Amino acid sequence: MDNLNFQPIGYFHSSLEHPNEAPRQPNPLLIDTAGVIQLHEGFQFHEALRDLDGFSHIWIVFHFHKNTQWHPMVLPPRGSHIKRGVFSTRSPYRPNPIGMSVLELRSIEGLRLTVGPSDLLNATPILDIKPYIPHVDAHPEARRGWLENSMNEKYTFSWSELALRQLKFLEEQGLTQLRGFVVNQMEYEPLDSKKKRLYFLDDQTLLAYRTWRVRIQVDETAKTVQGILISSGYPPEDLLNSVDTYTDKALHRAFIAKSF
Repeated sequence: MDNLNFQPIGYFHSSLEHPNEAPRQPNPLLIDTAGVIQLHEGFQFHEALRDLDGFSHIWIVFHFHKNTQWHPMVLPPRGSHIKRGVFSTRSPYRPNPIGMSVLELRSIEGLRLTVGPSDLLNATPILDIKPYIPHVDAHPEARRGWLENSMNEKYTFSWSELALRQLKFLEEQGLTQLRGFVVNQMEYEPLDSKKKRLYFLDDQTLLAYRTWRVRIQVDETAKTVQGILISSGYPPEDLLNSVDTYTDKALHRAFIAKSF
């Protein structure tokens, strides 16, 4: 095979650092996933951006920089428990780790493009930008392949008043990714433990996000999910241990000491 070398034209910047935080697709409700594309100086990109501000949405071609391997067969994140050929999915585990997303273009200032909610991680290398053209790029009549029989109902998500107070405190301390992660995980098949880090303890259902746990309540009849309570995933004795692999034990101790 021939080797093709591409150089990034810039990088994407947002608060999302870890692959499990990114939405499956851009979600307009997850406002913390919005970000900025900063293009490189010295390559005439000022001229390349001319006339782009007349478009409301753009295609972003990017590199899945967190991926180091590919899989010919993958398990889709929702709608199927059957492995599918990677070319029939949007999985990031591709022979060439290249992704593409349609994002809302909010503004252009010099070489800085502000975009709406995305599914990109911080420091994602950007390879190309193209305008989204509705009458060319949208085909609502197109067949959906194996997805035709795998479209699940979307659940409505809400937070309890207590969980919102806890979220506010954690976000003020810099933990801004938890909210979006939970909403993204609970949108479809919220009780699918094969694809989500769920713990079923007595009458409680807990969703794990790194070292945090969120108690959820699912109403299958009404197709709703509520985030009831946020708690630390550390046992009390671990918080006394000086080993701090995730450098977050101080936040956990402050959270536990906080009266909500």
